[in-house]
Amino acid sequence: MNKIELEKIKQEALNEHIPIIMDDTLNTIKKILNNRKLNNILEIGTAVRLFCYLFLKLFK
Repeated sequence: MNKIELEKIKQEALNEHIPIIMDDTLNTIKKILNNRKLNNILEIGTAVRLFCYLFLKLFK
């Protein structure tokens, strides 16, 4: 999934008033997870899977 596709998902969620993770929150979580050297993330209860796509992209 590329940056354009992720942005499209994000904009659709925002337009439909679907709660999604904000960029500053994502960056904070990324820093925490990078410090812990985790290999797996379990995502539960997402509406549009944006968090999952972003983390797959960030940890490649």
